[in-house]
Amino acid sequence: MVLQTTNTRDALVAEVRRQILSGVLSPGTPLTEQGLATTFGVARPTVRSALQELVARHLVERSDGRSLRVAVLTSADVRDLFTVRLPLELTAVRLLAGRSLDGAWTALSALEALPPGAGWSDRVEAHTAFHLALVDAAGSVRLSRIYPPLQEEMQLCLARLRGSYPDPAELAAEHRRLLEAIASGNRASAEAEMRDHLERARSGLLDL
Repeated sequence: MVLQTTNTRDALVAEVRRQILSGVLSPGTPLTEQGLATTFGVARPTVRSALQELVARHLVERSDGRSLRVAVLTSADVRDLFTVRLPLELTAVRLLAGRSLDGAWTALSALEALPPGAGWSDRVEAHTAFHLALVDAAGSVRLSRIYPPLQEEMQLCLARLRGSYPDPAELAAEHRRLLEAIASGNRASAEAEMRDHLERARSGLLDL
């Protein structure tokens, strides 16, 4: 496997991240410097730097203080993530009244445009871009600052929900319903749709 990029470390981060989000590397899979260096034909210091970045993104974790593995989300982790995520996205919905949603519509179009054969990691990325665009549209500098790291970790959740979408187009349809509710100008309806949207995801993860 050859990494085609001018920055090998960033390419390694991107590839391992893609494999995690697509399910090729499942939660709990051990990740070693030597193993990754051999697989990708790169130096161990490059692997070490890439793994540090993946740890910072909460996609990789230390399992016993030393060895690294693909992050494992417990039921308690899922509940905690959604406890933090819900008020942030409801705040964004409340701030969106009268503001341009062009960025969110563009992101939704990109999600809807993915072909049926697109990889699940591509859908995870497009899903993330949609939620980031929605939060950015709210116009709060600090909300846009604190939200992305949470969404990075939430991608692990969506990676686990692949089996909940036998028809991948339903993921885009869910987000169209959400954006249309927000665009309607009815704040109560928009907040209710956001609550339902996040609760469906939370419940799906806890049922796994």
